[in-house]
Amino acid sequence: MINLKQVTVSITEQQEKFLKLFAEKQYHGAPDNRCTSYPIHFVETKRYRYIPYSDDIAWAFDDKPLSFTSDSDYDRWYTSEVETVIEWYENRGEDCLIEIKPFKEIECKEIKAVNGEDLFITDYFDYFKAYGVHIQAIAWREEYYEKVAPFFILEEAKRYMKYQGHNLHSPRVYTYGMGYGDQGEYGHFWELLMTIGKQLNQVEQSI
Repeated sequence: MINLKQVTVSITEQQEKFLKLFAEKQYHGAPDNRCTSYPIHFVETKRYRYIPYSDDIAWAFDDKPLSFTSDSDYDRWYTSEVETVIEWYENRGEDCLIEIKPFKEIECKEIKAVNGEDLFITDYFDYFKAYGVHIQAIAWREEYYEKVAPFFILEEAKRYMKYQGHNLHSPRVYTYGMGYGDQGEYGHFWELLMTIGKQLNQVEQSI
C-alpha cells in the first residue's frame, strides 16, 4: 500500500502550460512516447570526428569516406582529392599544369608531376605531392550525433529544432528510455509530473 501525501505548490503559467501538455501528449502508451517507457527526448546534432589517414590501417576504415584539407586552420575539409586540388589552384588564381585525375586512376603509376619530375604514386601523400598541393591532413571522417537539449515533451523538442535550426547540423530527435531495471529517481519524477498535469487538465475540464 502506497501512502499518499497532499501538498500545495505554486507554479507559473508557463509551468502549468507544459504540465498540461505533458499529460496530454506523453501519457503511458501515447504515440509521442515512441514505444518507450518513461521517455526523454533529446535533440541531437550531427558532428564529425577525424581519424588520421595511414596506409597501414586503411583496411580497417574501408567503409568510411576520406576527407582532405590544405587549410592550416583545419576549417575547410573536402571529400574528394580532385576537389582539393581544384580548390588549391582556384584559391591562388592559377592553373594546374597537368591533368587532374582521381587517385585511383594513377595509383601505382608513374606520372609527370607539376614540377616536371617523374613521380611514382603509391599513396595519397604522393598524389598531392605530384600536384604541388601542400596538404595539411588526410583523415577518415566518422559521423556521430551529439546531445544538445533534453525534453519531456516530443512536440517541444521538434519546435526547438525549428527555432534553433541555424545552430544545428542535420538535427534529429532521439528518444531514450529510463533504462532497464532503473530504480532511481527519474521514473518517480516522471510520474509526479504526469500526475500534476493530469490533475490540472481535470480541473480545467470540470470548469
